[in-house]
Amino acid sequence: MRSSRGGAGLTVFTSKRDDVVLVTAAGEIDVASVAEFRAALSHACGVGEKLVVDLSRVGYLSCAGLRAIEETRRARPALSIVATGPLVLRAFAVSGIEVPVRRGLREASAAAGK
Repeated sequence: MRSSRGGAGLTVFTSKRDDVVLVTAAGEIDVASVAEFRAALSHACGVGEKLVVDLSRVGYLSCAGLRAIEETRRARPALSIVATGPLVLRAFAVSGIEVPVRRGLREASAAAGK
């Protein structure tokens, strides 16, 4: 559907399958790249019913990235996250954001909207 490769070390790709929109990010989500990430999430909110954000290729997620996810969760309650990296998992653990975080795409797709 939509792909973006930014100069700030972040690549974002959006695709749709059935009723699930998948936003896949790779690189680092920080103050330099959060605008690109936020734009991809905003676009994805207008498509499909369920939204899955795959952060399994993200090495670092700043509070700016967490804020973008929280904003998206408010706009799209049927949201689920895939995360495997220790720094990203730690960011979610300490943030208090109430969004399902799963280790695999299948589990995240099933959890979206619950």
